[in-house]
Amino acid sequence: MRLKSALIILLAVSALFICGCAPKTPAVNNGGFDDGLNGWSFNAYYDGVSSASTVNDRVRGMTAFISSESENDARLIQEFEVSGNTAYRITCDVRTEDVVGDAGANIGIYGVAVTGGCVTGTTEWSAIELVGKTAAGQTVLSVSVGIGGHGSLASGKAWFDNLKIELAGDVQTSTFFGNASSGSKTSSSAPTEFPTGRIVLTALYTTVFLLILVFWHRTSALKPLKKTTKNGSGYAALILVLAFIFRIVLAIIALETTKLGGHKTDINCFTAWGMRVAKAGASHFYEQWCDYPPGYMLVLGAIAGISNAFGLDYSVYIVLVKLPSILCDVACAWIVWRYSARNMSRSAALSLTAVVAFTPVMAYVSAYWGQIDQLLALLLIVPILLLYKRRPILAGLVYGLGIAMKPQALMCGPMFVAACIIYVVTGDLYGNAFSSRSIVKLLKIKKDTVGLRIFEVLAAMIGALVLIILLSLPFKGEQETFWLLDKYVGTATSYKFATVNGYNFWALIGANWKSVEEPFLGLTYGKWGTIFMGFFIAAGIALYVIAAVKHKNPKGALPLAMAYSLAGIFTFGHYMHERYIFPVLMLIMIAYIFYNDRRLIWAYVAYAVTTMVNCLAAFYYSELFEYGLYWDKNIIRWCSIANVVIFALFTVLVLVLMIGNNPKKAYNG
Repeated sequence: MRLKSALIILLAVSALFICGCAPKTPAVNNGGFDDGLNGWSFNAYYDGVSSASTVNDRVRGMTAFISSESENDARLIQEFEVSGNTAYRITCDVRTEDVVGDAGANIGIYGVAVTGGCVTGTTEWSAIELVGKTAAGQTVLSVSVGIGGHGSLASGKAWFDNLKIELAGDVQTSTFFGNASSGSKTSSSAPTEFPTGRIVLTALYTTVFLLILVFWHRTSALKPLKKTTKNGSGYAALILVLAFIFRIVLAIIALETTKLGGHKTDINCFTAWGMRVAKAGASHFYEQWCDYPPGYMLVLGAIAGISNAFGLDYSVYIVLVKLPSILCDVACAWIVWRYSARNMSRSAALSLTAVVAFTPVMAYVSAYWGQIDQLLALLLIVPILLLYKRRPILAGLVYGLGIAMKPQALMCGPMFVAACIIYVVTGDLYGNAFSSRSIVKLLKIKKDTVGLRIFEVLAAMIGALVLIILLSLPFKGEQETFWLLDKYVGTATSYKFATVNGYNFWALIGANWKSVEEPFLGLTYGKWGTIFMGFFIAAGIALYVIAAVKHKNPKGALPLAMAYSLAGIFTFGHYMHERYIFPVLMLIMIAYIFYNDRRLIWAYVAYAVTTMVNCLAAFYYSELFEYGLYWDKNIIRWCSIANVVIFALFTVLVLVLMIGNNPKKAYNG
């Protein structure tokens, strides 16, 4: 009898334990909208152009109705209690009328750039669904139905009905629902103010640290040169190893201090995209939303495949996703060591390597944020250095790889074309012996001719194009012939705003997140931006050609002209994000090594500081916008003023160096 009672108690306790640990099935409040909009809250990015209500359908009864007269992100939102690390299937019925925009009418997760359904045009009632997995420890999920999405606006009319949420079991999904409402490891209550003080203090501390490194370099650079048999490679390797370890530690810190282990939207997208490639394959990848070209999707797919093969924890997977950019950081520092060691003393070269290896904003963006802008920087400076070695075909292939990874590389295309033309005309412009080149030895070419150089340039261009096509072929699937061109155009113009948290001239005059179609001084923001972008591309090319033809040693001209074009585009162009200025840092650093002008190192410092402030503010925007804490206007104003002033001073410096060729010596070498 006692044994029977004990078994009954044991079974009861086990049942309670199992029930307590079982995943929660969320209870939907008014999912059929029969009780009006009770239980739902309405949110729209632009006020006054969208509305939400309930209307009576003759067959279905009451349904939710959302109307957007112009492009917007408008949605009805409800929070649900969920279990962590659990797959859920969210379904609802939708009908649309004249819906235009990539996101269409959809199911979404508020606070995360995840949508499902994405119905456009005019349609009858149909079922849509969104399947995804919550993050470990997540307890709350904010589900939305609406028109448009974060960074992908839409317009039109849509009706919604019969929203349901159910457990998805062991379904394999590449979509993660980890969102801001799941709670932060650093705070148990909703924030009430934008962290301006924290941004200012962080920027101050990192600026002081960067200045210490720069003054170390300046002090060692001005000392008399001493002959030594030691080249310092061991010390340089130590600096690079420490820089790598520092970034890994920073990535681990991000796991503990941020909601998704980095920038909420970018980490969520990168991890989900990687899993989508690894599990569903590349051919159907672009059937769902993605605003990146195919090149980096192969990298993310490989990382996700490794993570799946070894059963790695999700937090380890996030660190792996950041690893390519971290390695690019280290590679950039190594390039600085290799070229500076040729031109300056060992101590000066080592200290300059440390400057790049530990520039705070570089470590922050790659290891904490989780973005790949340093990959773009690397794939811009390497082709320049290959051109200097008279290897234009290899330079073209590397540049093609850059285009396949980040569409922003296309902005430097005209400059590379100008460099190739200069190469064809001048031949030995960069001082590398014709006979030392591998292709010359391989093909036993005896004479350097214009025809040979034209062949090399054409081969470089064809090689770049072929590489881009080959990397994109796995993703074509059943898409149209020119799908890749459409993808690049769509990616470049996906955020149709004057500036998207890029603190530049447009942010200074109050146009942050304003539509490119809004008028300004007789034109629209978009048209002004296009004019300025064309102007600074042309100006950079003109300055480069002048320097290349006029100067005896023009090696610094190409990186400096490219840096000037990109800085001008960031300051006055449209569609700008906070990180689009990022490649300018490494381009200025390479120009500094070749020009030996101390003013360039201060231009590097100035842009590193303002970019750090801008990136910090943009990062907190992504973390806090759901609480209505979008930004601090004082940060926007002063950082924008600083960037405009820095660009004006940089313009003067570029003109002095590229036209006057009058550098102020920075190091003995």
